[in-house]
Amino acid sequence: MTIVKPNLLGLIAGFSLLTACTDDGGPVDGITAAAETVPVASLDDAADDPAIWLHPTNPEKSLILGTDKKSGLNIYRLDGSLQAFLPSGRLNNVDLRQNVAVSGFAGDLAAATNRSDDSITLFSIGAGASAEIGRFASLAPEPYGICTGLVQGAYTVFATHKTGAIIAYQVESPTTALETGRYKFASQLEGCVFDDETQILYVGEENKGIWRTALQGNQFKEPVLIDEVGSTTGLRADVEGLTLFHGENGGGYLVASSQGNNSYVLYSRDGANDFIVRFAVVGNDAQGEAHIDGTQETDGLEVTSAALGPEYPMGLLVVQDGANLPEGSAQNFKLIDWREVSKLIKASEK
Repeated sequence: MTIVKPNLLGLIAGFSLLTACTDDGGPVDGITAAAETVPVASLDDAADDPAIWLHPTNPEKSLILGTDKKSGLNIYRLDGSLQAFLPSGRLNNVDLRQNVAVSGFAGDLAAATNRSDDSITLFSIGAGASAEIGRFASLAPEPYGICTGLVQGAYTVFATHKTGAIIAYQVESPTTALETGRYKFASQLEGCVFDDETQILYVGEENKGIWRTALQGNQFKEPVLIDEVGSTTGLRADVEGLTLFHGENGGGYLVASSQGNNSYVLYSRDGANDFIVRFAVVGNDAQGEAHIDGTQETDGLEVTSAALGPEYPMGLLVVQDGANLPEGSAQNFKLIDWREVSKLIKASEK
């Protein structure tokens, strides 16, 4: 249970800062969501992982992809309404890259792990219509987490597994891919994110911590642990979603879902990925707004630093909510204005 109370220092500073007591008893600053998506169609543990598609000419018409891991892929508008549903099976995680080219396709390409047939399922994403365009077989059973990237310019999918394996695939066409690397961690993986600029891959080992590595030829470099479950940062198992906020001149942040204490941990994107701040997303009852509840047990998350109109001028963070209210509701995704996170970053620097 999360307990929320106003933080008077935050109110005096000119914005509403809430303090949350997370399940392990560690106090963290709480911020509120600006909007939420309609719930997924499936009940119980169904919503899992989001991705953000940027409209090339009208940022306010950008879209959010969100998996329903019992039935397919939801596509939402920025107001949280459902634009489309693609019934493609038991999709767990999803990620995308825009303006990519593989044989037989050029455009904006999303990839999702599909446990219905142990495949990587590919989608074309666009403002008017999105569609499944192909699948290729996973080289290990039950693909789980996923992230995509441009490795030396080549569109590459990284799939993680409960066995601790991660496999890199260079996509050759919507139905074919070539394995370009494989590594075995000690225990279950899910979230990952690839930094195209630095060519660094971040991987979440759920009960251990967050690793960074890179592909070197067809091998992974020896991973380096940047934060460990149980450390003073407050990172707790399970380590779930990972995402990157891209700042100027190589700056920005790595954001992780610390599922075990209903919070999020922020690290610097550059250097040694130093810890910045940990925070929670709490209900907005104290602010007199239309009720949007906080988040619990977040699986996947995604962020963009792109300006998405007046509602999200500094960017947008989207997180899965594992316990959507009112009680009995299907799960959904919460939308957080990055300006709220930015306030926490500035406060941590004082």
